[in-house]
Amino acid sequence: ALGVRGYKKTTRKVQIVLLQDFPSLGRKGDEVGVSPGFARNKLVPQKIAAYATLENLAKHAIERTQEELARQAEEERLKKVQQLMEKMTLSFKRLSKDGDGTLYGSVTAKNILQALAKKGVTLQEDKVELAEPIKTMGEYTVPVRVPSGDTVDVPVYVVPK
Repeated sequence: ALGVRGYKKTTRKVQIVLLQDFPSLGRKGDEVGVSPGFARNKLVPQKIAAYATLENLAKHAIERTQEELARQAEEERLKKVQQLMEKMTLSFKRLSKDGDGTLYGSVTAKNILQALAKKGVTLQEDKVELAEPIKTMGEYTVPVRVPSGDTVDVPVYVVPK
């Protein structure tokens, strides 16, 4: 059928493999059909996609499996970190005032991070959800967000020096 100005409308599509996420088309690694002009003028020159040749499809299949294996290894590592933290207790020895249990200093999120690092767990300071520094002797439960997104309650003991 002829279009508005006498041009023949085509419904031809070319198959491409997305090299990165593209909102209207799909996620990285997806094989999609688009108009030839869109592929030729935008997607391929800007390295958003590549033509779906056998070579490109094989290359992206290998990359996808490698990414999946890396993701699984990272999930296992995060589970081990979480299991380690669930079994962990932290103890701090601090000087206190005369018998009332008030500390001269305090136990801060930074101190907790340093103690965790000594036990093999490195986190960022914002992961320790300590509302305010601990200023008295005793037993506390400090919530710590692990990289997997879960929260682990770590027992913290503040004892006299």
